[in-house]
Amino acid sequence: MLITAGLALGASIDTSQPVNAAGSSPDGGGWANAGVKPGARTSSLSASATTPPGYTIRGIDVSSHDHTLGPIDWPGVAANGYKFAYIKATEGQTYLNPYFAEDYRAAKAAGLLVGAYHFARPDSRNPVAEANYFIDNARFAKDRQTLVPMLDLEWPYWSGAPACYGLTPTELSNWIRAFSNQVRARIGRPVMIYTNTNWWNPCTGNDASFGDHPLDIAGYTATRPPLPAGWTTEAIWQYAPGNPSQPANHSQNVFNGDYAALTRLTGAPAAAAPVAFRARVNNRYVVAESAGAKPLIGNRTAVGLWEQFDMIDAGGGFVALRSRANGRYVVAESAGTKPLIANRTAIGPWEKFTVINNADGSISLRANANGRYVVAESAGTKPLIANRTAIGLWEKFSMVTTA
Repeated sequence: MLITAGLALGASIDTSQPVNAAGSSPDGGGWANAGVKPGARTSSLSASATTPPGYTIRGIDVSSHDHTLGPIDWPGVAANGYKFAYIKATEGQTYLNPYFAEDYRAAKAAGLLVGAYHFARPDSRNPVAEANYFIDNARFAKDRQTLVPMLDLEWPYWSGAPACYGLTPTELSNWIRAFSNQVRARIGRPVMIYTNTNWWNPCTGNDASFGDHPLDIAGYTATRPPLPAGWTTEAIWQYAPGNPSQPANHSQNVFNGDYAALTRLTGAPAAAAPVAFRARVNNRYVVAESAGAKPLIGNRTAVGLWEQFDMIDAGGGFVALRSRANGRYVVAESAGTKPLIANRTAIGPWEKFTVINNADGSISLRANANGRYVVAESAGTKPLIANRTAIGLWEKFSMVTTA
C-alpha cells in the first residue's frame, strides 16, 4: 500500500509527484504501498522489523506482486503467528487479481481472517461502478472469517500522474463518499479505508467526515504515524513494506486490539462486551440509578448490572448507550438541558454521542443533541449532564470492559 518514512513524519506532497512505476502500468499494477517515491522502501523499516510495542495481533497484505517467486505459503504464514490477511482483489473497473481466488481460499483454509481490498482509481471518475466491480469480485461473506472490504487510497503508482488523480479535494471526497455509500448499500457495512495522513489531508482538504470507517494507516516509522483528519484511532497499522523479490517478505500489519476485537470486523461480528464508565474525578462508576428510572450519576464503587452499558454503533461516527439495567437508551434529555437518563426505546438525535479519545487514555462523550461534553457534575455528586464546552477532569471517564 503506500508511504515513505519521511512522508509518515509529515513531509508535504508534490502535486505532480513522481512515483514508483517500475514494471507497472496504469491499469492493474497497484498494490498497497505502490504509490511511494523511488527508493522509499530502502529507507523505511523492513518487513522483518520488530512488531511495534503494544500490538499483539499481526497480519499481512498481498497482491499479485507477492507471487513473483511462486505461490504464497499460507500454512507457513499461519504457523508464523499471523492472524489476518488482506488480499488485493480489484483495481478500477476492469482489473481482477489473477491470484485472488487462490489466495483467498488458501488463506482461509490456513485459519486466517481474510479480507479483500480494492486499489482506488479516482481518475476513472466513476466510484459507483468501481464499488460494484469490487463487491462483485470480493467474495464478501457474512461469516466469522471474512473481514470487511478495504479501499486502498494513495498516490498513483505510474509516472507523471498528479498526486490526487487530477481531482479537487471536494471532488475526491465526493468520490470516496459515493464509493463507500455503494459498498454499504451492497453489504450493510462501511468499507475500511487504507491511506496515509500526508495523502489524505491535502487530497481531501482535511475531510474529517469519514471517522466512522475503520482505518488502516500506513507509515513505516518506529511509532504509529499521525492519523488523518477525522480519525482518533486506527484499526490496522501497516508498519513495514514487503519485498516480493524476497521469499515470504510481505507487507506487515498490526491490529489495534485483541483477537476478539478483530473478529468484530468480520461479516458476522460477535456482540461486543458491555462497558462501564468510571469518572476520573472521583474514580466512581456511572450508574443508571434505580434501574434507569433516575438520571445517570457517577457514584458507585463497583460494577453491577445497573453500571453496565452496551455501546451501539449509531452510524456517522456516533454511538448510543443502552443500559443493561432496563434495555433503554441513554438520552441527553431536552437537548442536553436536563441530566442524562436511560429511558428511551429508540435511537434519535438526542441518544447519539461521539466518543473522544483523550491523550491520557481517558474518553469523553460529546452529545449530538447540543455538541456539549458530558460532565460528572460537582465532582460526581450530581447527575451527569451534557453542558460543557471543553474537556477538563470532570468530563473524563475510563471505559472498562465488563466481560
